[in-house]
Amino acid sequence: MFKAEIRRKDLIYPELCYQIMGILFDVWKGVGAGHKEIFYQKAIADDLNCANLSFEEQLSAKVNYKGKFSGIYYFDFLI
Repeated sequence: MFKAEIRRKDLIYPELCYQIMGILFDVWKGVGAGHKEIFYQKAIADDLNCANLSFEEQLSAKVNYKGKFSGIYYFDFLI
């Protein structure tokens, strides 16, 4: 099984990355497993606001393949 390791030297903004990962783990532990995505999304947004991190939700991006439009991808968060 492939196991990716994230090393501090690989991160452009390591402190921010670890802060965001901490928020995500806290939400996972607090909300628990098996809920609809919207519950996690609201909890993450609340914690990002509490941490004074700027973010936008549900941003769309066009996906092209070989110069042709393939569809639209929706980002849950852009931080």
